[in-house]
Amino acid sequence: MPTRTETSLTLAAALALASSTALAAEAIAPAHPLDQPAALMAAFAARIGHRVDVLEFRLGEHHARMLVQTGEDFDEYEAIPGQVLAQGTPRKAGSVECRKKLPFDAVDAALGVRLLAQARTIAAANGYEEPPNLELGAGMMCEELGWRVVLHSERNSEVFLHLTWSTDGAKVKARELRDGGWHKVDPAKLLAGAAQVAPAAPPKALPRVAGDGRKRDFLRSIDADLERLAASTGAPLALRRIGVDATQLSVDLYRADDRRRVSTWLVDADGRMQLWREDKTMPLDCNKPFATGDFPLAQLPAMIADAPGLVATMPGAVVKDVAIYRSGFCGKPHVYIRIEDERGYGNVEFDQAGRLLRADIQ
Repeated sequence: MPTRTETSLTLAAALALASSTALAAEAIAPAHPLDQPAALMAAFAARIGHRVDVLEFRLGEHHARMLVQTGEDFDEYEAIPGQVLAQGTPRKAGSVECRKKLPFDAVDAALGVRLLAQARTIAAANGYEEPPNLELGAGMMCEELGWRVVLHSERNSEVFLHLTWSTDGAKVKARELRDGGWHKVDPAKLLAGAAQVAPAAPPKALPRVAGDGRKRDFLRSIDADLERLAASTGAPLALRRIGVDATQLSVDLYRADDRRRVSTWLVDADGRMQLWREDKTMPLDCNKPFATGDFPLAQLPAMIADAPGLVATMPGAVVKDVAIYRSGFCGKPHVYIRIEDERGYGNVEFDQAGRLLRADIQ
């Protein structure tokens, strides 16, 4: 990959280049953005057409994206190699959580190309997959602006390497997510290949419980199988989510020893139960369990039976599936019933007391 020493253009210079190459009329992304970062910035400048601040800039060989701010307005622009850039897509101000930004002419796309090449060298040296792009912006917790890339590995899907550079590329930090926490890594070791990804541990044999021979329709009842599951796990159910259709019951449970881990159990129509998988929750998830007494379990069959008749414009609808989980961010557990007919889907929602909240077409 070329490592040109092209510097970022000021917005005025970018616009001049755009005009001289007929990009002002049609802002065309270069066919190879990583080989032509100046032309890429010129295309963005030609399409935007006025001074802006940049909140996010994603740079890759197949796609580039820029979120910009003009006054109180936010717009998102995309560049696909060899294609004319479309007009910006407005973004609602409420969806932009972090407002840290740089002037357009302070965004050095050539530096981004060099850092992406460095990240790919680090990935190859340490057993990670090649990253397709990197991003300039603030982190998830609205940290300082910087260039960021997250490396993944097929060797171990639970290990991630997070690389961060300052906006000028002068400072680099590295940290690895493993064993449930972040650990600092010396960047010098990464270039030398001295931070290899540890292979994933062999999968454990997952617990199974034999069926009882009784055929089930879970849309009519799940009470007995929730009791069986509690007996099998040896503890009251710390629920994250319940999923139901006619032939399968799925239950996501928080682990008693670690609320950041969730076990998913499946029950089939013959009553066979098995632990299907264990996952980590996301960093900002609620992680607050609910119990079977926190939602109208006894009313559930009636709510499911009534749901198709609650959307008048879907007279032939049937229930597709049901989900029970906390509403909003850590709200009360609600019951969500999805119905369908030959034309599409509808949604019916009940609150924690069994009161109907909505019934509409999706």
